[in-house]
Formats: sequence, C-alpha cells, structure tokens
Amino acid sequence: MRITSLLLLFFLASCSLLTEYHVPVRQGNYVTQKKIDQLSPGMNRSQVQAILGSPLVMDVFHQNRWDYVYLYNDGKGKVVENKIVVYFDGDSLTKVEGKGLPEAPLLASTKEEEGFFSRILDWF
Repeated sequence: MRITSLLLLFFLASCSLLTEYHVPVRQGNYVTQKKIDQLSPGMNRSQVQAILGSPLVMDVFHQNRWDYVYLYNDGKGKVVENKIVVYFDGDSLTKVEGKGLPEAPLLASTKEEEGFFSRILDWF
C-alpha cells in the first residue's frame, strides 16, 4: 500500500514536468540577403523570379509590386517575421524594400531533445 501511494505520488508530481510539443512551422519565402544582393535595377520579372522564387503575394490591384513574406514559429512562442517588397516599373525592377535573412537554417534540428526520464533524473 505504501509503495503504491509513493508511486502514485511520484507520477502525479511528474505530470508537472510534461509539456506539450508544438511543431515548428515555416511559411512563405525564405529570402536571404545574398539573394537580394544579386538583384539590380533594370532586371525583368523573370530574372527576379529566378533569383528570389515565386512571390507569396501578387496583388491584382498592385501589379507592379511583389511581396515575399516569411514566418517562422518555433513552437515555443517565438515568431520570426520577414517581409521583402519588390517594385517594378512595367517589366523592369526599380526598388527593393526590406532586409534579407541570414543563410537558411537546417530544416531538421541536429540537437536531440531530452527525454522524459532524463529530465526527471536531472530534476533530482
């Protein structure tokens, strides 16, 4: 009886150590500063698209503007947002607004998360 009570108490106490896992989410265009530096005024739309990729937003009402938006939610509450706006005059590039991101991170984390039992042992 005493052992059962202790085990029950141990498992109830360990429930406070459990946290939900939230999947990191990447959305949009990851545009690096290196790619933005390759752009030069006068480039046509297809050259810009070859360097930056397809824009996330091609607005019907603003046909001379392309928006490249990137959002990253790490699953722990931290959100990274980046926006690049490319302007055209007809078919030629006139201006780029916004800063590029650093080199693209790895898609999969190389660091292993601590397991449940190792967190409990660290707690003691």
